[in-house]
Amino acid sequence: MNRQRTKNAVWSWEVIGAICCFAGGMIAALLGSVLTASTWILGAVAHPMVRGLGTALLILTIPLLILAGYCMDWAEEEPKDTRLQGSQSGERGSVSAYQALIVTIFLTVVLIARLEVHAQQTIFNVPTTDVLEKGKVYGELDASLKPTDGALVSRFSSFVPRVVVGAGSQVGVGLNVTGNIQPGPDSTTLVPTIKWKPYQGKKNGWAFVVGDNLFVPVRNRAYDAGNYVYAQLSKTLKSGTRVTFGGYDFTQNVVASANRAGGQFGFEQPLNKKVTVAADWFTGKHAAGYFTPGMVFKLSPKVTGYAGYSIGNQNPSKGNHFFLLELGYNFN
Repeated sequence: MNRQRTKNAVWSWEVIGAICCFAGGMIAALLGSVLTASTWILGAVAHPMVRGLGTALLILTIPLLILAGYCMDWAEEEPKDTRLQGSQSGERGSVSAYQALIVTIFLTVVLIARLEVHAQQTIFNVPTTDVLEKGKVYGELDASLKPTDGALVSRFSSFVPRVVVGAGSQVGVGLNVTGNIQPGPDSTTLVPTIKWKPYQGKKNGWAFVVGDNLFVPVRNRAYDAGNYVYAQLSKTLKSGTRVTFGGYDFTQNVVASANRAGGQFGFEQPLNKKVTVAADWFTGKHAAGYFTPGMVFKLSPKVTGYAGYSIGNQNPSKGNHFFLLELGYNFN
């Protein structure tokens, strides 16, 4: 009887809905990208319905991902002791909804990866030394999936959409929208960005960039404005391995109550043309201080998927860690 109650608590309609919505969102994004790319290749030969369906699927991605987050929020509203029964039972071989959701996400990405994106803007959180060519446009949606109090269920804790445009002369400009938190009150912040690459070695593999992000809170403001400035180098080896290292400075209230400065580092190792092992790290004990290892998947010439796990520099044993999933799209 207890086993049946645990099974019902774990596999509630909210959890199943979250799994289906997230998988549906990923599939919609990838199919939409494929259909849209096919219209560019076929041109006038392509049926107008193909173009419309591709656009509709891309638009559908966002509400599906948001609905997945709300489903997980609703699942958490169940009595806490009910959710914890499975973890206390200690049954070998039992599969939690949390584990199933992660497996679903991973399989969705890997199975569709049979379908190259250049000039990615971050590894996971640390900026790369890539800059878009003039007129190129790149969009990305980042989602954090965070365990809750050791329970079997989890939630999407935040969504961060971003767009970057190549301005020419090795300069890229963009806009991030942070502070979109579920559940809890949003602290929406507009973050215009700029990145300049003054040096790109042709054969030596070295590159150097400087950048600046301006933080402008527009909802539930805890401060008026803030800034993040950085400078960093990268070295690309003949094997394709790229190592990134540099320094940063956050002004007061952006990531902590006082000014914070430190180092930012990254590592990328391609396994093949489709899959890259990557990791990045911000030093320091503050809101940006995380080490994030993971994988980068080149799903198509225009679509890139990122799957990582962020571990806090402080209090990781108290729950300061979460899954980070990102989906990037090159519009041209």
